[in-house]
Amino acid sequence: MKKLLSLAVAGFLMLTFTLAKAADIVFIDTPTVVNNSKAGKDAQKLLEEAGKKAQAEIEAKQKTLKQDQKSQEEFQAFAIQKQQEVLKRRDELLGQFMNLVQKNLDAFAKAKNYSLILDKQAVLYGKPELDKTDEFLKFFDSNYEKSSEKIK
Repeated sequence: MKKLLSLAVAGFLMLTFTLAKAADIVFIDTPTVVNNSKAGKDAQKLLEEAGKKAQAEIEAKQKTLKQDQKSQEEFQAFAIQKQQEVLKRRDELLGQFMNLVQKNLDAFAKAKNYSLILDKQAVLYGKPELDKTDEFLKFFDSNYEKSSEKIK
């Protein structure tokens, strides 16, 4: 009888410990953070501006284009160069954004005492109360506004 009671108590304690540990695992919807955060919107705006600038340069070059083969090849090389510049800018902005997200995730996890934050895309099932996207978004936006580290 004592063994059975001991096993029951041990099982209850393990279950309680497991439930307590599960509470410090949450998830965040990354696309929502990218699309709705101030930093994400800044990065998207800068990327759009770079794309529009490159497009305007390509169109201006095209207007002055002669109709010979050499000019066509030069124009194609110019257009490819501009596309590569936009892709490089995208990679720079993405790197800046992801660094900011990571710093803020670390700070958020420490402030909330979370052991693990998962991307919602990797979660097959999670209770809605474990979705901390909105809470993180407010935290991230608040820190971004106060910070001197902006997306440039």
